[in-house]
Amino acid sequence: MQLIVMLLGTVSILTLLSGAIMFFGASKGNKIRSLWFFVAAIFATLWMSSIMFFMAAKPEKIDTIGWHVNWTFISAIFLDAAFLGYGAWPRKYGKPITLAFLLISTIISAAILISPSSLYSEVTLTNVGNSVTMNMGLLYFSYIGYFGAIVPVIITAFLNQFLRTSSKRKRGGDLITMASFGTSSALVLIFNLILPLFNNWSLIWIGPLALAVTIIGVYYTVLRYRMINLSSIWLRLFSYVVVVATIAIIYMIIFSVIFAALFRGSAPSAEVIMLNFIMIIIFVALIPAMGSLMEYIRALISGPEPEKGKE
Repeated sequence: MQLIVMLLGTVSILTLLSGAIMFFGASKGNKIRSLWFFVAAIFATLWMSSIMFFMAAKPEKIDTIGWHVNWTFISAIFLDAAFLGYGAWPRKYGKPITLAFLLISTIISAAILISPSSLYSEVTLTNVGNSVTMNMGLLYFSYIGYFGAIVPVIITAFLNQFLRTSSKRKRGGDLITMASFGTSSALVLIFNLILPLFNNWSLIWIGPLALAVTIIGVYYTVLRYRMINLSSIWLRLFSYVVVVATIAIIYMIIFSVIFAALFRGSAPSAEVIMLNFIMIIIFVALIPAMGSLMEYIRALISGPEPEKGKE
């Protein structure tokens, strides 16, 4: 559980930084589209964080957990609405469609805040796993129907861009965005919408981690296909953040697997995970300095290289 919470925290930070860097580094002509992606990243971060706090909540937090549960539902709604804006806003039809879904998002979210009992009746916090009892009413079916409507619209928006452009570069970017968004949406549908109906909340962390597929996919299109023009400084910073976070996530997974194998299935404590996480971040950050140090040590041992023609 500690590892999952750590991974959710890392992915949420990476998501927020990705959105911020894309917005502040985008050229003037891409500012509005990058703003939509930034807003999507903000709500994605709220969604991941709410799920993280819900999964880690102890029974004594029952009085405050309602806020996180509400925002788990609300932030997911605005996340997709903002991502629709990222994909459809530049088109003539995109503006009214995006605004329409934003209005629907606001109405559903207001209903959840005003009467959360219309969506769910009980939150259970136990040492063996936290869960929420859903109410099969109008609000619930409206919530499910919203995602059933907006996901195809988002994919259609990128498909329309793919069909309308003759640029192989942009077609490749739209194709990757559609594939990554479709993949993460399918996983979110299964683990965050369908399984909870059967009171299975133990795997809801897969949805936020699957969202990283879309974030990395969009990042790759910006880096490889220049879907949004970023200044070179911000692009390098963006690349560095993603690489460092990816290395840290892979390291933590490998560390936990090895730890469990050595200690017969025992999970490392939160303190051990945090210490290892900090150490790998420091190590990756110091790699450039370590390279320079090794080069300096090599020069001290072997001496300066002879000038050409004087060997």
